[in-house]
Amino acid sequence: MENKTSKPALPTSRYLKYAIGEIVLVVIGILIALQIDNWNNRRLEQQTLNNTYAIIAEDLKNDIDDIDSILKAKKELEPIFNKILDGLMTKEDYENCNGCEYLIIGGPDLTIEKRGYNLLNNFSASKTSEDSLTIKIAQFYTKQLTEITVDDTLRASDIAINVNEWKDNYKWYSNYITGRNKDGFLEYTLNNHDYKNRVANYYMLNYTIYIPKLKAFIAEAKDILKQLEEKLN
Repeated sequence: MENKTSKPALPTSRYLKYAIGEIVLVVIGILIALQIDNWNNRRLEQQTLNNTYAIIAEDLKNDIDDIDSILKAKKELEPIFNKILDGLMTKEDYENCNGCEYLIIGGPDLTIEKRGYNLLNNFSASKTSEDSLTIKIAQFYTKQLTEITVDDTLRASDIAINVNEWKDNYKWYSNYITGRNKDGFLEYTLNNHDYKNRVANYYMLNYTIYIPKLKAFIAEAKDILKQLEEKLN
């Protein structure tokens, strides 16, 4: 027993340093893991935002194409409106003009694509901060959707008023609306100042108010589209 030796115990201070070192390593490992996790989350969020931006860019391109088509159609009809308002339209002009009898009771519709905008709203709702481009896009859609909705309501109301007034007050309406005979309608357009007033009101709502707003939409949309393409590239 006297010849046996035992391993000397480590001093308490060395145990303490060892324990502290282990704790530091664990903390560093946790911090690194959190940093990697945060980096991955930011990367996934940015990827989601970029995908949303790409959809918005596609939406805007489609909207611009649709508006260009509407502007082209409106431009082709404008000389006819001016001819009516100047009192120069003849019966032969109406007869040779395809669709002129329906000039103020219809028109091309515009539906703004909101797929990307809705995705952006859902994305932004879960974030505490937004970049300047996200804010600009949100402001653009809020403004444009409101203005276009108001214009659509005014123009639709004007069309409904025209149709209802004719339906309730003119015997020729049934032949006119079914395409059976338009002689009564042509007589009305050529000799009743009520028609010219309705044409003037339709012209004001479309050419004075609506078309400038469509052109403003295109200008702002192209500016945002340029920023989106720069961001995505």
